[in-house]
Amino acid sequence: MRISTPRALAASLGLLVTLAGCQNAGSDLGFGSAQTGGIFVGLYLDRDGSRTQTLTVDTVFAHARVALLARGSTDTLQVIVSNALGVAQFDAVPVGEYRITVDPGSIGDSLVVQAVDSANVRLTAGGTNPIVVVRLGYPEFSIRAARALPLGKRAFIRGVVLVGVQAFRDTTSHISDSSGQIRLTRVQLRGGLTGNSPGDSVSVLGTASSRDGQATLDVAIVSRFGNRPAPVPFFITTATAATANGGVLDAALVQVNSAVVSDSATVAPDFKVIASDNSGPVKIILDANLPFARTAFRPGRSLNVTGVLVPDGAGGWNLKPRSPGDVNFNN
Repeated sequence: MRISTPRALAASLGLLVTLAGCQNAGSDLGFGSAQTGGIFVGLYLDRDGSRTQTLTVDTVFAHARVALLARGSTDTLQVIVSNALGVAQFDAVPVGEYRITVDPGSIGDSLVVQAVDSANVRLTAGGTNPIVVVRLGYPEFSIRAARALPLGKRAFIRGVVLVGVQAFRDTTSHISDSSGQIRLTRVQLRGGLTGNSPGDSVSVLGTASSRDGQATLDVAIVSRFGNRPAPVPFFITTATAATANGGVLDAALVQVNSAVVSDSATVAPDFKVIASDNSGPVKIILDANLPFARTAFRPGRSLNVTGVLVPDGAGGWNLKPRSPGDVNFNN
């Protein structure tokens, strides 16, 4: 369930102490001759990167230092620490215009303020008490930028799934965006999902890491928001696949055509096939998770193969089909 309006969001998270009392609470909080009122600020942590509140995932955020400033000024009028419900309540505020800020040091090194739903807050005599919702989260990066993050940095990325986690035995998945692609390791799926599929639109929270010399996001938690058309592979030669085009295509979805099998062998528990389109050989790894008919990969047979490029740890790359349907024989 998603809540889109600030007031419904605040109520669903328990951010308001007494919503009903605040609707017409000008007199309760001193409106009238005193011309003062209250401002309520609710903070929550966007754990799934959806940019909207998800009741089953997101949580309120306590102990953040929230500052009330006069609009157009750097003068801090009040500082309140959010309570266990994620609420910072400013009382006895004179009517006027204000803005809300959150002390970055009070929310930890890994988190950032992603959005404040009301950049400017106006408190009027006889009006309702303003409600401001602040969304906190991990910083979000393009995949290209995520690949360059220092090891151990927590981050969100968004993209489209190239291969589902259920395809390979090592619990990896690959996703791409317009800037590039990356491999996810030790993948976990939110929402009780048992798998993810090519074309799924997802956000991923993970830790910058590396495996076999290439950047990854480790302990990657994947949230699915929708499905797009199946991703289209890059058409490349077998020689280019063997080097991932100098590493540029690491983790990418690619296709090689008219590659002739020269050798094959069991590399327990997987199966290795060597094939070339006359540009140079590439290793094709058939994952043990997938029901390939291994005896079909006989020397001399020509095939077209779609798959993702995975580093082999020795400076080269393997081509890994995602399913038996990714391999088509020409003879």
